[in-house]
Amino acid sequence: MASDDRRTQSLAAKLAEAERPFVGYHILASEAYAAPLRERAALALSDARALADRGIALSPFLEIGAGSGQRSLALQNACGATGVASDISRSALRNAPYVLSVLDYVELPLLLCCDAHRLPFLPCSFAFVFAYRTLHHLNDPEPVVAECYRVLAKGGHWFCNEEPLDTPLKRRLRGDRVLSRPPTRLQRIATRLGIERYFWDDVAVERAAGITEARFLPATWRRALRPFAHVEMEINRRLRVHTDLRRPGLSRWIAERVGGNVKALCRKEEGEALSGPPTARLMCLRCGATMHLGARDEPFLTCTACGRRYPILNGILCMLPDALETALCAPQTAFSESSNEVEQTA
Repeated sequence: MASDDRRTQSLAAKLAEAERPFVGYHILASEAYAAPLRERAALALSDARALADRGIALSPFLEIGAGSGQRSLALQNACGATGVASDISRSALRNAPYVLSVLDYVELPLLLCCDAHRLPFLPCSFAFVFAYRTLHHLNDPEPVVAECYRVLAKGGHWFCNEEPLDTPLKRRLRGDRVLSRPPTRLQRIATRLGIERYFWDDVAVERAAGITEARFLPATWRRALRPFAHVEMEINRRLRVHTDLRRPGLSRWIAERVGGNVKALCRKEEGEALSGPPTARLMCLRCGATMHLGARDEPFLTCTACGRRYPILNGILCMLPDALETALCAPQTAFSESSNEVEQTA
């Protein structure tokens, strides 16, 4: 696959993401699996309700990096929104029916295995696009944010949370030190104070597994958010510094020095208004033709223009560029009958 790995993500990193394990029944049987999913769903629900209270449309939505789908499930079932949960890992998306049961919800969004660098939707297909803990798995967020901007309709909003803003000072203080497993006493104290990331790298294990783990400097964020007409950012969950980050001022000066968690809400003011549901605005990645998703129990979604077939496996629509589909899906084109039966009863 030809790509600029410095700007996007290497094939090896995409493979590492795609190979996240399917845990299935363990989500129902073990609180160690279920508890983090409940916490993440609760955070997304809190954010969504706060946005809805401001009159921001949440439907139709697209989640980037949905993982097991807990956040999309919260929007779909508790906020009255409908949309798409997308991730490059089909095995992670397979967990969604189990998470549905754990959260005591009833309705699944469309589950879509795709590459965030090439979203299979026509421009202006969503009112709301969001991501949690996803952009830091990219070398550079700009190409993916640009794709999110492309598929947003006029007046739509892009939202992210739990993403990093790094600072040159932090990089100097951290050097090449990493958090121990388990952490030392000093590291536990630093964690309680919320300053551990100033002195240690906490994602070394993920990097060792081949997963991209990046922290973005302010200039990177400014470049990524440049297309949006309006940007609201909250930097550092403790200090809650509010800034556009693209415009000079005291709040930007403070944010660029303290860094921390990023929450951002950005509005698009150009393009076309929404027209039809996302399932009627799918785009063939080979020829660019419009595609319409009907029954999800069919084995393939076929492009009538070029004949390209996109598999639907266990209710998950897989729409990847040709080279990525070969790399990620060919070794596992179908599940066993017993696996299908288990998932259908979940």
